[in-house]
Amino acid sequence: MTFAASANPVVYTGAEPVFVDSGADGNVDPELMMTAIDTLQAEGTRVVAAMSVDLFGRCADYDKIVPGLAERGIPLIEDAAEALGASYHGRPAGTFGDASVFSFNGNKIMTTSGGGMLLSNNGDLIERARYLSTQARQPAEYYQHTDIGFNYRLSNILAALGRAQLSRLDAMMTRRRAIREMYVEELSGLPGVGFLGRDGFAPHGRGDDEDNCWLTCIVLDPALTTVTSSALIAGLADEDIESRRLWKPMHLQPVFASNRSFVNGESEQLFDRGVTLPSGSALTDDEIERTIKVLHTTMSTGRKA
Repeated sequence: MTFAASANPVVYTGAEPVFVDSGADGNVDPELMMTAIDTLQAEGTRVVAAMSVDLFGRCADYDKIVPGLAERGIPLIEDAAEALGASYHGRPAGTFGDASVFSFNGNKIMTTSGGGMLLSNNGDLIERARYLSTQARQPAEYYQHTDIGFNYRLSNILAALGRAQLSRLDAMMTRRRAIREMYVEELSGLPGVGFLGRDGFAPHGRGDDEDNCWLTCIVLDPALTTVTSSALIAGLADEDIESRRLWKPMHLQPVFASNRSFVNGESEQLFDRGVTLPSGSALTDDEIERTIKVLHTTMSTGRKA
């Protein structure tokens, strides 16, 4: 369960992505990930790396992922694009993989309008990435290239925007946390409404205290309400309030229809029932309260006896 930008770079390298399903919180299921690796290796397939995604600002279960991969000798790529400022048992997101990434896209908790950041403790890897990201220019007095390079670097102006936003990161996370608490306080009593990262969607007793609260996501229970995610989104849209479905799982994307996947049904269920609510730190209390009012009105039409 992620955006296509997680899977596309795998294809760029010439490797083949294999998809692993989610746990109840939407993050990758560690046991199923290890099963997938063991199955592929037993079939003679070389597994070059495993990737986690810290979904919607919530870290994956690294207590199981990191030792499981270490035991198998598989490097971890941590897609922390959505999780800047989040942590897992006190350790910051983006510090668990052999390499990891943050995104500074326009919709992220901290933005430079585009681009992102690569992180690693491997100095050679970072230097190689710097070299490739600047057209792979050789240190010569003329333009010389012995490798195919890319133009992936962030401009100085956008980097300056990011540095200014970084100084406000704690305040922006605090505001998003306050918005989440408003939603939880006002919506928790509605039949059929649960919160991703809370309620039954926080496995192993984890709450959302270490999330960065990038997006607040609700999950609808069809046993308690007839309102669907599409109907809820339409009800909000009628009042000019934007909301969206959760990420469509990669194994359901047409472009990856032929790829191998290890599926348990969790991501499809979350995609079918989940809605991301307005969560931006610039939103006012009045705007959140208006959203909550519309949610109450829409959900009241679908309450089951």
